[in-house]
Amino acid sequence: MRLLTSLRKAHKLSERDAAERAGVARETLRAIERDPRSGKVAHLEDLARLFGFGIVFAIVPDDAAPSELSTVAISLAVLRDGFESWKIHFMGFVDEFRRSLDVRLILLPPVTALDERLKALMASITCVLCEEAGVDAPQWARREHYLERPWFVAGIEALKATAILESAPAFRRNNIFVQDNFLRRA
Repeated sequence: MRLLTSLRKAHKLSERDAAERAGVARETLRAIERDPRSGKVAHLEDLARLFGFGIVFAIVPDDAAPSELSTVAISLAVLRDGFESWKIHFMGFVDEFRRSLDVRLILLPPVTALDERLKALMASITCVLCEEAGVDAPQWARREHYLERPWFVAGIEALKATAILESAPAFRRNNIFVQDNFLRRA
């Protein structure tokens, strides 16, 4: 499913409502959802703004396919599948980034509708992965995502003290606490 369609459905908007709110014709919305390259830049900007996004142009190889494991795509998947599904989706993202080192996966922040804890966790994970890869973390991940209440991701009382000691700075900075093996994969 294309990004625009996923965003529209995540916001529970019909084609008619989304087109009306963005100020574009319904046929234009349909055409852009089928193939975003078919839209005029002004229409794309109107639709992006509707969902709290801006437009960024990038020059990429013709054979570059958008990943279903980008920060945006996985945040939409979590919205679709429910909060607890983050464990599967986020770890798939970790694996894909480590495998490909494709910085396009992390260019954009998670969607705004995502739970604040998960946005902070995604930012922390992204910073750790970028540090591992020796690349600069994107601006959205570096900015503060501090949670008012500490989040101990494991949720096990007996592991809290260990998590406080073992959490990488990128997690602690956002008031998130994890075991040192949190991002290790078998």
